[in-house]
Amino acid sequence: MKIIDPVKSFVKNNSGCAVVFQELNIDFCCGGDVSLQNACEEKGLNAAGIYQRLMELKSSSSEEKDVSGLTPGELTAHIVSTHHVYLKQALPRLTTLMEKVYQAHSSRHPELKPLQAVFENLRAELEPHLLKEERVLFPLIVKLERDALGVQMQASAGPIRVMRHEHDEAGKLLQEMRTLANDYVAPADGCQSYQLLYEELRKLEEDTHLHIHKENNILFPAIDQKKEVSTAP
Repeated sequence: MKIIDPVKSFVKNNSGCAVVFQELNIDFCCGGDVSLQNACEEKGLNAAGIYQRLMELKSSSSEEKDVSGLTPGELTAHIVSTHHVYLKQALPRLTTLMEKVYQAHSSRHPELKPLQAVFENLRAELEPHLLKEERVLFPLIVKLERDALGVQMQASAGPIRVMRHEHDEAGKLLQEMRTLANDYVAPADGCQSYQLLYEELRKLEEDTHLHIHKENNILFPAIDQKKEVSTAP
């Protein structure tokens, strides 16, 4: 790995790097094509120091499953069982917690109103997105992997394009949510529920970034490669 390599390649090579990028608020999923050097410079960070820190990470430093060796079909199953299951449990739970904190603290913290609105928009974006993946795109990927049909390969282009666009929109909402929540640092007068809300929102951001990374930077490129092979003369 080199300091001029794309940010996404560091996470693809070692998923433990995602934790560092989350801490530094460096986008490794939707905006992961930017080089590490440029990403650090944009944030006013010492690129050489961050690069050294990433190089010192051990692959075992993260509990995150290494998915680099999975087939596309296996990867879709992993995404559903890990990230989809998490979101289906977390989003309703966070809706209830957000409302509780809003009712108790919004008079002193007006930023909770737009934060709640952005979260609701994010949930409205993610829930139908999961259904599209589970009912349309992922079964199509499994079929094309099993049958290796060129027609099926090309048929995946449209859904993948839609998924990438929705990933971009979710990424924008996550960044807006982080800004409104002061990088998930609860205010000094925040109760235990307030602190829990911010911790859970941080976890939501982290999991969704990994979710998007696995699709944008591992799954979709693998499908593109299969298309090229299937259409080669």
